[in-house]
Amino acid sequence: MPAVAIAVSSYKTTDQTLLEDVLKDILPLLAKEDSSLDIVITEEIHSVDYLDYVLGKLYSGTREILLAEDLYDTPINVLFNQDSSHHLNNRWDLLVMDKGEVVHLPHKELKKVCLRKEIDKHERQDSTENDPLYTVSALGGTFDHLHDGHKILLSAAAFLTASRLIVGVTDQELLQKKQFRDQLESYETRSENVRLFLAMIKPSLEVEIVALRDICGPTGAVPEIESLIVSRETVSGGQIVNNARKSKGLKELKVHVVNVLGGKEEDGWKEKISSTELRRRRSIK
Repeated sequence: MPAVAIAVSSYKTTDQTLLEDVLKDILPLLAKEDSSLDIVITEEIHSVDYLDYVLGKLYSGTREILLAEDLYDTPINVLFNQDSSHHLNNRWDLLVMDKGEVVHLPHKELKKVCLRKEIDKHERQDSTENDPLYTVSALGGTFDHLHDGHKILLSAAAFLTASRLIVGVTDQELLQKKQFRDQLESYETRSENVRLFLAMIKPSLEVEIVALRDICGPTGAVPEIESLIVSRETVSGGQIVNNARKSKGLKELKVHVVNVLGGKEEDGWKEKISSTELRRRRSIK
């Protein structure tokens, strides 16, 4: 179960062809059972919109290469805004750094590949100002078979939250009509996967997971929540939540919208990455 990591400055500042070459070099490792791939962004990210953009490019571009080898289930995790010593303390079997530096290389057949380090002035973030952080934020979802789209949503929420993140995970009783229901993960499994991912992305964050039994969940009633993070596909839910809060005399939430990974709004997001497709693939194995 090899654990592999690649350190990059960002999607914009790393030559995509060279990154693809690295990925192709490590495909034999990623094809092994229970392998994993972490991509570590070494650039400090200040804007949630920029983060959303970079995560979308890194997750989708990497997944496309893995899909060509039928590696649909190999987990990808994009890490950002973390202390470099934390990276080196991770128990990766292989860590490819900028300028071809390789840390702990047990697989001698892998060549060193240099990732471009120079940053063009036009490729920098639009602003060096930090986005405001909220003391308490919230989001919700089913989070079945935690996939790349879920990870982008959770990453944006973690980025925007200074202290406490409330995650509503859909209760099992509301999922009776889901397709391929026999492959649906339990509430406990889905909740634990969310917790583990957030602990990896932002260890300092206090994460509170609650069972979601209606569209609003705690966001419609908890006064201290300041922001709500939604996907572009479910943006209408933000207005429903704010209407519910307004009816109770609570302050409306600042709604942050994260892009959907794959698919287009005009066709109903048909091609988006989804838990349904992951369950379908498992049902035919």
